[in-house]
Amino acid sequence: MTALMHLYPGQITELNTAFNLFCAQWGADDAGHRFGRAVAQAVLALRREDGADPDPDRTVAEHRDSTAPGHHREDPLNAGQGVLGPRYGFVKPFAITAFHPLAPFPAVGPGLYLADLIEVAANGAAAGASTRSPDQTVQALFWAYDGAEKIGTPPRLYNQILRTVAKTKLLNTEQMARLFMLANVAMGDAGVLAWFYKYHYDLWRPVVGIREHGSGMGPAALAGSPGLSANCNPFWKPLGAPRTNTTAPGTVASFTPPFPAYPSGHATFGAAAFQVARLMLVSLGKATIAADGKDDIAFDLVSDEMDGSSQDPDRTLRTRHLRHFSGLHEAMYENSVSRMFLGVHWRFDGTTGHDAVAMLANAASDNIGGVPLGLAVANDLLAQTNVRPSGPGVQAPPFDATV
Repeated sequence: MTALMHLYPGQITELNTAFNLFCAQWGADDAGHRFGRAVAQAVLALRREDGADPDPDRTVAEHRDSTAPGHHREDPLNAGQGVLGPRYGFVKPFAITAFHPLAPFPAVGPGLYLADLIEVAANGAAAGASTRSPDQTVQALFWAYDGAEKIGTPPRLYNQILRTVAKTKLLNTEQMARLFMLANVAMGDAGVLAWFYKYHYDLWRPVVGIREHGSGMGPAALAGSPGLSANCNPFWKPLGAPRTNTTAPGTVASFTPPFPAYPSGHATFGAAAFQVARLMLVSLGKATIAADGKDDIAFDLVSDEMDGSSQDPDRTLRTRHLRHFSGLHEAMYENSVSRMFLGVHWRFDGTTGHDAVAMLANAASDNIGGVPLGLAVANDLLAQTNVRPSGPGVQAPPFDATV
């Protein structure tokens, strides 16, 4: 509560109301509350001047959208959206012992990049223009959490999953506290690294890349270029990150997030949180990870995006959906590729694998995307707690400060 009041001073009244309600229901614990306040004050002191406070003037001065092919530019369907967090990658990390490297994205052109462009153009297009199956659309929305009204951002979903898993595995209070602490610290560091690499690599999103595919398109079009290139669609629109529960007249139904594509924040956060849980549960003897990387941490979950009460901007209620996962490896993979089905990411922004096993194997072999970056963060943290990473795709890459 002390930390929340410091971070969100505008919500002090609401926070105090919630705290008083908690005390009325469960009883006041003066000694526990004093200890909690002391811990929060120590953490806030440790994080003072860590670089997280935004400096709008510096941000504007240091970041300009590039006109070069392959570089990030704002969503043409949502002009004026600006950029989010160009300096967040320089925030002081929380606990990692190394600035883990991330391989460059596949070069813009023939090969893996073009294959992923063709895939997202077909499967991530707006409704009515896509080959996406109903289940793939469910995946896209189930994992969205794009700062939506009454829902919030991805870490909320990942904590909901961890809570479900912790209950299923019958963790005690101490084990739960340790799980949530490690997972959220991991996500904190995952965010710092992901945002550093986003602005370091500065890759355009599909909504720009598909529209400007070819030398004759975009602000840097070359004179004498041939006609429209194959696989270029100047009118392509993504399904987009959903504006869930935003029903004001004139609301744009979807958008592309206002920061570069590579790596995917969702993929990085999810891999970090789920890998922490996988390794910790194995260390407690409550789970196993097979030789191919699959784990047996099964769970069922209803996402806030599809809970039967959330609405599309046209006020349509989304059908409630209880989704089953055979393990956290499966959730890690689906969370990553869901962004491709929304049309806001390339597949390689999360993983180059086309299933969960390939995702984990490729994380160790090519180090491309948010999944290997999130795994590296989790492995780093768990190695500090005597829980040693092992198995395919879970080796933390060596330290390398050069990017």
